[in-house]
Amino acid sequence: MHLVHLTISDFRNLTRVELEPASGVNLFWGANAQGKTNLLEAIYYLITGRSFRTRQDREVLPWDCPSETVSIIRGSVQRPESLYQIVVAISKNQKNVTCNGKTLASLGLLWGKMNAVLFTPQDLDIVQGPPGVRRRFLDMEGCQMEHNYLYHLQRYAQILRQRNALLKSSMEDSELAESLEVWDVEIASPAAEIFCFRREFLKKLSYASANIYNGIADSSEVLTLEYDNFLGRSNTTLNKEVAETLCKDIMRRSRAEDIYRGTTTCGPHRDDFRILIGCQDARAFASQGQQRSAIIALRLAEIDLMKQYTGLSPILLLDDIVSELDEKRRRHFLRLLDPALQTFITGTDSDTLQGALPVEKSFQIEGGRIL
Repeated sequence: MHLVHLTISDFRNLTRVELEPASGVNLFWGANAQGKTNLLEAIYYLITGRSFRTRQDREVLPWDCPSETVSIIRGSVQRPESLYQIVVAISKNQKNVTCNGKTLASLGLLWGKMNAVLFTPQDLDIVQGPPGVRRRFLDMEGCQMEHNYLYHLQRYAQILRQRNALLKSSMEDSELAESLEVWDVEIASPAAEIFCFRREFLKKLSYASANIYNGIADSSEVLTLEYDNFLGRSNTTLNKEVAETLCKDIMRRSRAEDIYRGTTTCGPHRDDFRILIGCQDARAFASQGQQRSAIIALRLAEIDLMKQYTGLSPILLLDDIVSELDEKRRRHFLRLLDPALQTFITGTDSDTLQGALPVEKSFQIEGGRIL
């Protein structure tokens, strides 16, 4: 799988970009604030229909642009079975995504056309940030790797909204309890599906990232991941049917507290996972160097898992990641990258990157233009 052609117009400071990237390593270099990250963000739209920098699509429109301006991203994606032509058009009021000329009714239909692993300097938030950041990490992987995961996630979110609205209503307790029983049965199935994917994915990710971490950190300390989930266990023998039954039971037992608080207090929307280095929580006890090594290990392991789940190698998007690493970790990281994967890497130092990677094509970006 690789991106064979890319056209971008009126996207942030990228007025007009057209290129045919190499199937291997593509380097985009230049000074800061010239448009390098904007280019990766545009590619990410072709993968997910969303930005990795903002939740407001209109923010990608050029600053102070006319009201009728439309940002357009066109990509040709070659897969073993077909060539996909993906177009994302963004205006101030709407977004339209098409694939091979057909408008996609939902972004879920776009997921899986082109898979990617994204490295950014903000990845440290996976270690240091709140649980929501780590849940988003899990969900991004699930949507790319498991065909039905997005459906279960959307179904769960829909029922959760309805259950929470019911908890905030002014019903009598007896009538409320009866209504909640119906939603508790409905929510248990998608909750169990989400739990089972996250559990298996984290188990595989923990094993794969532990081996990579040892090479990057040059340390005897072991990296492990622990799933803190709403069922209170990570038993590998727990199947979906048992998980669904346990979910219904937990919902019933927490019903009184949910009514008191006016919200659903347990479920996959409260899940988290811990990153442990030498059996200690990396968020509280690891140095920043150890945390960076852990993130690199997670992302590199993610590449291998994506191959396992989908049968295809993902595209790599590396946003100025090497500037965040000391020389030793940078050397280890670049050595572990597979040059056969299509890679889009940005940086300010062209010579250092070209000396460390087998760069096939190099593009200088200045003022939103590729020189």
